[in-house]
Amino acid sequence: MKKVYGVLFLLMLSCSGGWAQRLVPSSALVLNLDYARFRNNDSTAYLELYYGFYPGLVCYELRDGRYAGLLKVITGIKNNATGSYVVHTRSNVPLSVSDTSDRALRSTVISQAGYALPFGEYTLEALVIDSLDPGRRDSISLPLSLKEYGPVAAASDLELCSSVKSSDKKGDLFYKNSLEVMPNPTLVFGAGSYPMMFNYAEMYNLDPDQTYAVKTQIVGTDGKVVKEASKNRRYGVKNAVEVGTTNVASIPSGKYRFKFILSDTEGTAVAENEKTFFIYNPHLKTTHARSSSISAAELAGLSAEELEKEFREAQYLASDQEVKMFSQITSAEGRREFLAKFWTEVETGRMGHPGISRTAYLQRVTAANQRFHALSRQGWNTDRGRVFIIYGEPDEIERYPSSVDIKPYEVWHYYSIENGVEFDFVERSGFGDYILVNSTKRGELRDDQWQRYLQ
Repeated sequence: MKKVYGVLFLLMLSCSGGWAQRLVPSSALVLNLDYARFRNNDSTAYLELYYGFYPGLVCYELRDGRYAGLLKVITGIKNNATGSYVVHTRSNVPLSVSDTSDRALRSTVISQAGYALPFGEYTLEALVIDSLDPGRRDSISLPLSLKEYGPVAAASDLELCSSVKSSDKKGDLFYKNSLEVMPNPTLVFGAGSYPMMFNYAEMYNLDPDQTYAVKTQIVGTDGKVVKEASKNRRYGVKNAVEVGTTNVASIPSGKYRFKFILSDTEGTAVAENEKTFFIYNPHLKTTHARSSSISAAELAGLSAEELEKEFREAQYLASDQEVKMFSQITSAEGRREFLAKFWTEVETGRMGHPGISRTAYLQRVTAANQRFHALSRQGWNTDRGRVFIIYGEPDEIERYPSSVDIKPYEVWHYYSIENGVEFDFVERSGFGDYILVNSTKRGELRDDQWQRYLQ
């Protein structure tokens, strides 16, 4: 386990005899997942998967004087051409702490797995479940392309790490090429966690007699290079490893790209790669635009818990990495700074969504809670609530009540989006919760046979 910036979100419940029988987190379970692809042989690539778990976000039960928790991790890699799984594994991550003061609760647990797979197009799926509360879970699904490198100079994926050091422990999980390469699947770096960011890459088909220029850059969302380093190297071998370090403690918090560029003697890039990561440096005060200052003023009176609730309701406009990054921030000041910047970007439009003010968005959340609540779920957390919050009031709603053979359903029409789109919701459970089963909106769930759910 390695220490990272992450703090405890725990409530002690079910007390007996002055001791809590269970420790239950107030924040959602988070799965961190990263990967890197390397050359293996002429027909396969080698895929490494990096997992990260926050012990402070896991349920614990008192057993034999210690608190024990268990995470169940399911990983699947599906071949898109055949529809079959080439990898389907289940593993357990046991956790144990003495009490709520245990430093392990403020650490991160890192694990790694590797697979040699034929070249092709795949879908990577990962699911983590809290065994003491199976409703607490997090999942990730993403496309994965494995391609051959060919005979020309090339570089593997970048692996951004918390540390890289020499090692002779060949049996160690993180050992490769005479190094201990410790991944950071959270992809969050900064003064409070990892001020030094290590990068690891493998290079193939080099000219042993040529001198290469190695350049690394940190690039902001505006495309500007905020930090750059370069060096010349003659590797003397055909295949080599490149390791570098970058101090990020003086870079303001935000989302960045780390770029790796390998050039020949004529200055032509022969191999390059990049990876998105995040920096969190709360000690650095960034200069906000006027709109951001307004957002900060609006957030000034909110507690850390209220700020967490607001971001949870705003997560439809956030990236997965932003959700994970926010989960690591526990101070009210840090959350306020994060949200001020987040709302500033939301107001100008982001991730394919048109701009919307914080006030207007939260008004939609309130309306969704009033109109779409189902069972114990608040309206914003239902499918109809999500669509309403993101896209606003539909231009037309067709409501169909239940009949002898047909379940109740609704069809929402938005005529000004993409020349007209619809969302189809079916009340499948019988408890008033309408589930989205189909939409013609790009990027939403599409199922042309959705009417089978009406039976």
